[in-house]
Amino acid sequence: MAPWRHRHDTGTLGRMRSKSSAEPRGAQRVRGRPPKAKARRKSATRRAAPSRNDQVVRVLQILRDLDHVGGLDLYELADRYGTAVRTIRRDLAALEQAGFPLVSERDGARKRYRIDFSGALGRLTSLLDASHYLALRVAMAPGAPLQNRSSVFATLEDLGAKIERAIGAAGRERLAAIERCFYTHERRAYRDAAPDRLWPLVDAIAERRLCRVTYRAPRADARDKTFVVLPLQLFTWEGSLYLTCHAPRHDSLLKLNLQRLRALRVLARRAEPPAGFDPTAFEHAAFGIFVGGAPTSYRLRFDATAAPYIRERVWHPTQQLRELPAGGVELAFHCHASYEVGAWVQGWGEHVVVESPASLRAELARLGGWLTASYAAAGERPSPPPAPRRGGARAR
Repeated sequence: MAPWRHRHDTGTLGRMRSKSSAEPRGAQRVRGRPPKAKARRKSATRRAAPSRNDQVVRVLQILRDLDHVGGLDLYELADRYGTAVRTIRRDLAALEQAGFPLVSERDGARKRYRIDFSGALGRLTSLLDASHYLALRVAMAPGAPLQNRSSVFATLEDLGAKIERAIGAAGRERLAAIERCFYTHERRAYRDAAPDRLWPLVDAIAERRLCRVTYRAPRADARDKTFVVLPLQLFTWEGSLYLTCHAPRHDSLLKLNLQRLRALRVLARRAEPPAGFDPTAFEHAAFGIFVGGAPTSYRLRFDATAAPYIRERVWHPTQQLRELPAGGVELAFHCHASYEVGAWVQGWGEHVVVESPASLRAELARLGGWLTASYAAAGERPSPPPAPRRGGARAR
């Protein structure tokens, strides 16, 4: 047999060889790559994987060390993990990019790096207070005013969904257990508010849009009044939801009860809050929520029976306490004159004496005379004393 027959044989033996060496259907049809090259490629892939895993493990260990050890410099980290300083720099940059609060502090010629979780949590706490948490819970609660088109509501709902997905089923159950430990009347005020009033106002506050409102004050002879306001803040007081707003026509600040809103229309026009408007200062101006009276200093003397209750609370942000003989205490504060102060003082009965102002002393004296005559054993029932003046036109 000629030598060439072994390479070019097309007979029975050649066909058997062809069938035994044929590739199965669907197999890779790339030609010209030696099998050894494929093996080398797979081996290189297997060798590269541990390198990536090592990097992940190293970054996690760096994160742990920076949190627990209290700070390390680049050279200490490079020596600890047996790598180059430039690699450590990339690892720290990756941690910063991932959002970890990395802090560097100068220690001689070098910088020491640490993770400042406490500072990050502090900044987060400053962004979230009880009102924000309540708003989020309102958006997530089944009893909330759903089925509305408020963009802010949609944002809150989306944030709530993201939080719930992030913490998982166990975390959601834990939050629900914590929430069951607390009860607040504020939640009822938000939930009972009409959705077609609450959420348009939230949008108007966020976008600084003017609103045309129709409002009726709580008086027997009151009539509906329509005017334009700039909504500024929503807050709760004694189970009701109120709106702090600015009336541009009279350049005055108002506090409106949402239950007394007859109509609300958000306008396309925008406006800015009045110059110098400070929500904290505005809050301090009132004893409760009503403002408009003249700024007044109050000084009240409580006996030993009432003193423990007075000491344990902050009744007004400006208050000052002074201990008195026999266990009493003096409470002094400064706010706008309002019927709320007199009503609160009356609740303490014989356990409090008003030292100042004289106007409140006179008001209580008139009330005392009327009470004496009304509850005397004999005599005609006198006409009631004149009602104390409320907080003025700015209190609605």
